[in-house]
This record gives sequence, structure tokens and C-alpha cells, in this order.
Amino acid sequence: MTLNTRAVVCTAALLGLMGAGPLLEVAQARPRAGGGMGGPASGAGVRPGAGWGAPGAGMTRGPGVAAPGVGAPGAGVRPGVGLGAPGAGLTRAPGVSAWNPGWARRGYWPSRTWATGWYRAYPAAWPWWRTSSVAWGVTGLATAAAITSAVDAAADQQSTVIVVPQTSVQLDYGSIQALPPNGVQFAYSVAGMPYGTATSDCKQGLLNGQAPMTADQAQVLNASCQIAYGSVGG
Repeated sequence: MTLNTRAVVCTAALLGLMGAGPLLEVAQARPRAGGGMGGPASGAGVRPGAGWGAPGAGMTRGPGVAAPGVGAPGAGVRPGVGLGAPGAGLTRAPGVSAWNPGWARRGYWPSRTWATGWYRAYPAAWPWWRTSSVAWGVTGLATAAAITSAVDAAADQQSTVIVVPQTSVQLDYGSIQALPPNGVQFAYSVAGMPYGTATSDCKQGLLNGQAPMTADQAQVLNASCQIAYGSVGG
């Protein structure tokens, strides 16, 4: 190659680099406003905060599973709901009395410290029964076996509360106290309302000193008397 030829090639190469300079400058990522992909100026392109797991848009921690989703105190399954919790569902001793470990394995019945076994559901002996039962369309009250079974099932779950058979009334059998010679004091709840107290006269068939006004009241009267003074299942 002659000297003149080399000069021509070098000159062309130099001009080519000078002409490409502005293009390289535009494409290069630089720390200034409007930077390109990956540049610290966070212009167009992938930006911190916009990707997977970042605090910006996209999949974030918080509304997803476990934070605060299922099992957390926020939305989802909450402590208190479900089996064994004090909320909805099968409840452990939500009444006014505390569970007594001595009642385990169906030990409630022998734990009664007053005279028992004499009560029988004999509503015909109650002066109000005949007229009221016809008006209610009720032919009889829950049997001793049904009430005993309800208490035993609750005791197996370490609960002091039963639903009185044929009603929606919750009766806290752990609150039952005998009022000799034939009275009972107990706590109950209707339709999820706070627990209140009542008394039964098992011989006269009275609830809070009066004849029951509804079939549910008659069932609660009978159940409280059976739990307090009845024999097991009989």
C-alpha cells in the first residue's frame, strides 16, 4: 500500500468515528434526566420499585398469602373463628362458668353435690301444662336421655354450654346451682344475646316464679331441672 493510500484510509476511519460519536452518546446510559434502560436516572425502562416483590407496582407483600392473609390477624382466617375458638362454630366454654377438668370423661353427673335422681319430666302435674301445650302444639318435653346426651357431648369438647333440645336456647350447665328443696339457678342465652340468669321451680313447674309463656321456656325449665336433679339418662 502506498503512502497516499494509507492516508486516505486513515482519514476515512477518523471521519467514520467522528460521525458515529453522537449516536453512541445518545445510546449510552448516563446519570442525567431521562436516562435509558438500567440507568440510575430511572427514566424509561426497568425501574427500582416496579418489579416483582418491590414496594411499588406489581406483586407486593401485604395483601397476599400470610401477610396479612390466611392465618394472620387481618383478612382471612382469624383467631377466634372455627373449631375450639371462642367465636363462631364449636365453642369452648363461652358461657359464664369455667370448664372444670373434673368433668372430663363425662364426670359432670357424679360431681353434683346435692340430692339427685328424683326429678322426672312429668309436665301433666304442672297446672298450666295441658292448656299451654295444646296452644303450642307440643305433646311432650325433651327426654332425660336427650338432655344427658347433650351434656355428655359438650363435656367431651370441654364446653359448658348445650343447646337445649328442640330450641335455639343455649344453657350453661356449668352454671347450674341447686336451690333446695327443688329450685335451680342457671345462666342462659337466646339468639346470641349476653347471658342472663333465671330460676326454675322443678316441682311447681315455674320459670322465674311464673308459668312458662312459650314452648322454649318450658323446654329450658325441664332441661335445667333434669341437669340439676335428674338421673343420668333416665
